Parts: sequence; structure tokens; C-alpha cells
Amino acid sequence: MDKMTGLLWANRDYSVGLGYNDIEMFSHISGISGWQGGYDMMMHNRDYYLDHPFWGDNRNGGCFYTSSLIANTTYTQDIDPNSKVYSETERLQFTLDLFTQNDLWPIFNDDEITQLYGRIYIDKPALTAKLQELNEQIAPLMTTRVLSSEFGCDSTHASGHYTAMLAQYDLPAVNSSVIKYFEALKKWTDDLMAMIEDFEREKDDTIRQFGVITLKLSKKYDDSPALSRDENDLMRERLAFFLRKLSLGMNTVKAKILAVKKQALELEERIDSTDSITELAAIQDERRATFPLIAENTARIIRNALLKIEYFEAHRDFITNAVNILTEWTEDYRVFKTTRIKQLKDSCIKDTIDARIWDSWCGECQSLRLEIEGKLQPILERGLNGDVPVNAEGEKPVTEQIVDVLAEYKADVDKFYLEERKGLHQEFAFMPGGSLKEKFKTEGMLYKLTSKFQGALQKIIFSCTSSADRIFILKWAESLLDLRIDGIISFVADNGLDKVSAEILDGFSALRQKNYDVYLSDAEAYGEELARREKEYNSLMFRMQNGISGQGAQ
Repeated sequence: MDKMTGLLWANRDYSVGLGYNDIEMFSHISGISGWQGGYDMMMHNRDYYLDHPFWGDNRNGGCFYTSSLIANTTYTQDIDPNSKVYSETERLQFTLDLFTQNDLWPIFNDDEITQLYGRIYIDKPALTAKLQELNEQIAPLMTTRVLSSEFGCDSTHASGHYTAMLAQYDLPAVNSSVIKYFEALKKWTDDLMAMIEDFEREKDDTIRQFGVITLKLSKKYDDSPALSRDENDLMRERLAFFLRKLSLGMNTVKAKILAVKKQALELEERIDSTDSITELAAIQDERRATFPLIAENTARIIRNALLKIEYFEAHRDFITNAVNILTEWTEDYRVFKTTRIKQLKDSCIKDTIDARIWDSWCGECQSLRLEIEGKLQPILERGLNGDVPVNAEGEKPVTEQIVDVLAEYKADVDKFYLEERKGLHQEFAFMPGGSLKEKFKTEGMLYKLTSKFQGALQKIIFSCTSSADRIFILKWAESLLDLRIDGIISFVADNGLDKVSAEILDGFSALRQKNYDVYLSDAEAYGEELARREKEYNSLMFRMQNGISGQGAQ
């Protein structure tokens, strides 16, 4: 390449022996077009070209040149040393540009300089182009700003994963420089906030509907004077649990992200406000969470909130029903305590039943009802954690079916105490040993309600495909199923009924300890065991009644 003219000459070491008719072949070999025979030009400029390092005095071989590098340019005028327009540095830059723009690699006398040129003007642009290509591939992911729970998931292969954003940062530089660190945090939090705001606009209807549904839970619970401390605690904690579980918490998420940005701004302010090298060093040496850790944690915070929204979208009906069930049960319990219990008291007072007697009935009823109330939250929580797989899909999810069965048991208990309990008392009031007979019949009728409840659960239990879910349901109901047996054992102990044989009490204890888990693989065997248990219970009750005949209050 002749820098004074911008012409590119064929090297004689490779073109000697080629004639003018071989120009087309040489163009193909060199990959450069526009070659011309140059012999006449050499003759015309003989004094210059005879000293040309490529040609010397060679006049016999092929002599080719091309002006394709400078076609339609002012190169020769621009580099003219007599020109007053450009400085020497600028003229040299024109020559350098001629090489770089045409992807040419000059060979210098010093090989190290030749290699350095290659790294700066050949390798670096190629790497920059590759980086640009990668950024262009990432850009669509970032411009769409689509948020989902995959954003902070464990798999780094998800297309919407936060690591796609993290890849835009020079992490070693960010973690080694306090300034780059707070700048990265500001950009990261700004990007997250923009993505969340886009997401909120996109999901506006869903978020609004969710807010309407959970509005029923947002009111602060005020203790009711009609409820005991334990009852108020149950209602308050149940409400708080569902509020935590169902609250989308996007405002909380944004507050946490903005707290990170606030700390980044405070760090920037500290650096900008000091001119002390020592203080800068102290700031630099402070312990800080790495940028990737902060990115991962903020992504996890976002993911947890988005999981709730995605779950709501997929289980809108169940969540709506769960909130309605919760509020309905809370109101029903208030009515039970303020109205139904009063109805029982008023009815007993009207029939001149001793206050100690009807007060004990109210205590028994409230104790059983509170036990039933305590079962509502765990079963709804199981529903909120995901669907229970079943053999055949029904009209309702398993957890809602269980709530229905529990509600029926609750209604049966209320009906017994409000409509039947007083009649039992009146039936045995004037019989010898009437109080014990009344107790036995009362326990027998309550046990039938428990057996009915367990029988209804049996169908649900064996509709579940997972043994873990079957065991969960059985363990969930266990305290209710054993309550009547526990009551009989306590009754014997509290009333000093020493004529009840140890054998009978051992029988009740054995009945209490029976494990249904072993029957959970066979619905028929489970049903047979239920029938056998009820038969044993009735037998033990009959033997105990005979064993203490004549005892107790008249």
C-alpha cells in the first residue's frame, strides 16, 4: 500500500510471472477488485517507482495496482504534506483509517507492533461486535419487561430470570468499586420499580379484584365481650393469618426495593460530601452485601409476591370461597355465642332447670364448638398451599368438601344442644340413677354425630390419590374423633366412679389409641374398622353403665 497515493500494489513475491491477461485471476486470488496493469504507470513515474520497495527494477513480471481503497475519496489531497488543512497527526489518521475501514492488517518492521495492531484494530472490534450481538439478543427480553414468578426462581435457564438483567453488569468491576456499586444499585432498583409498575398496569384488573376480595379481611379485629380470651385469640389469629397469606404485598415489595435505593443514594452522598482520602478508604473498607446477592434477594422478594398473584389467577374461585367461608364462620360463631346460647339458657330458665345444670351444658357445647372452629384454618391453609390430587374431579376442591362436612358436624352439635339436650335431661330427671343414664345417652348421641362426621370424611379421604393427603386429613380430624372417648375417661375420673372396672377403662384407652393409618390403603377395610370401633364403643358404654348401676345423683 502506497500511503502517498492510496494505491494498493500487488506484491511481486506473489505475482511475478503473471501477465496482464491474468488480472482477473489475481483479483480472485487476492479477494480485492479493481486491479489494473501498472507497467505504464511505472514508466510514467519511473524515478519514483524504480525505488518502490515492492518493485525495484522488475519490469518483466506482472505489475498490478488498484485504486479501490480511495475511490470517490479525497485521500491524496488530505494527506498531502503541503496541505495546510490538516495536521501531521490528522494526515496519519487518514492512512490508519484506510486500513481499518478496509479490514487490512499492515505489517510493520517490528512484529510486536504488528501484533498490537491486530489486537487493537482486528480482535477488539470483532469482540465488540459479538458483545453487541449478545446485547441485541438480551434487549428484547428487557424491553418487554414481563414479570412472572420465574423472575426469581431457582432455575437460571428461565427466559424471564433476573440473571438476564444481571448479565448487563460488569460484576467484578461493580464489586471492586464503591462508586460503580452504588451506581449499579440505583440502576437495578430503578429498573425493578419500572418493571413492577408495568406489571401492576398489566394486572390492574386482577389486583383490583384481589383487593375487593381481601377487603373483608383488612378490618382490624376487635375483641368481642361475648367471647372468651381463647375464642377472641382464635378469631384474631385466624384473620391475621389469612390476611398475611392473601395480601399481595406489592406496596411492601416496592418499599423494600426503594429502601435499597435509599441506601445507595446515602452511600453516594457520603462519597460526594467528602474530600478526605482517609474517609474514602474507610468507606471502601466497610462490609457490604455483594451486588449479586442484593439482586438475588430483591428478585426473591418480587417472586414471592408474584406467586400470590399467579395463584390467585389460577384459583380465583377457591380463594373467593375461602374468604367467604372464613367471614361466614366468624359471624356464625358470634351469633352462636350471643343468640343461640342465650336461647338455650332462656329455654332452661323457663322450664325451671337448675342453673348449674344448664350452665354445664353451655360449657360443654362451647368447648366442642371451639374445637370445631379450630379446625377451619388448617384445612383452608392446606387448600391455599395447592390443590389436593383426587381420583376423579368433583364439583368442589377436596378442602371445600371437608369444610362442608365440618360445617354439617357443627350444625349437628348446635341442633343437639339447642333442641335435644334439654329433653334428655327431662327424660331421666326423676329416675333412679338418672344423671348417669342421662350422661350415657348424651355421650352415645354425641358419639353418633362423631361417627357420622368420620363416615363422611371417609369418602373424601379415599378420593385422594396421595397417601400423604389421606394421612393429613386423618390427623387433622383426630382430636375431634377422639373427643368423646376422652370425655368418658375424664368423666369417670372426675366423678370417682370406682365401680368401673380397670378392664373397661383399659378398653376405652385401647380404643383411643387405635391407629387408622394402617387402613388408609383400603377403603373397605377402613369402613369395617369404623364399624368395629363404634360397636366396641357401644359395648364398653353398656358394660360401664351396668358396672356402675345405682351410682350417681338421682
